[in-house]
Amino acid sequence: MEKRHAGTLAVIAVMACLAVIGAVGGTYLANRNASPSPDPTPSTTGSSESPEPSASPSDSADPATSTEPSASPRPAEPGTYQINEVVYDALSLSVTLVSAEVTGDKLKLNFRYRNDALIAWPLTCPVAEIDRISSKVVLGDDQTVYAESSWCSTTRAGESFSLAPGTQAMSWALYPVVPGAGAPFDVTWYDFPVVEDVRLR
Repeated sequence: MEKRHAGTLAVIAVMACLAVIGAVGGTYLANRNASPSPDPTPSTTGSSESPEPSASPSDSADPATSTEPSASPRPAEPGTYQINEVVYDALSLSVTLVSAEVTGDKLKLNFRYRNDALIAWPLTCPVAEIDRISSKVVLGDDQTVYAESSWCSTTRAGESFSLAPGTQAMSWALYPVVPGAGAPFDVTWYDFPVVEDVRLR
């Protein structure tokens, strides 16, 4: 009889231990399964923090200001702009785009020819019809504008002449366009290399 009760007590004790283990283990698993629920809390605070910068007034103003330069730039103000870009320089002969003059809706480009060689520099002006398409301005939107008049077409059309050693001479062309203030444009001057990224500033 005592052995029988001892066995029963042992079985009850084992069952009690299993119940305790099950309860503790169940609580651990419940907390472990419940652990993702705290995770969304930081993620929601993280997500609530991430919209703040984009919603801030300074950041929302930046995209608006960044779209403004894409609009067509304002025309350059009337006046004379110093450029001083070398168009050609070889064998002591040089051509320089000295300046640009803006008047109304016209752009006048001024070029200086300089002869530092020991012999004369032979030059030729095309006839007026050819001269008007011998120089051009190409704006940033690929708009090409040819000269409507020039020094050659108005004074020496179709003539040849020479620039004496140690002397210089000015030439010009007038275009019916005014580039935007600070906007780049290219200049083609007769057969000389193209002058790129010219700006009125």
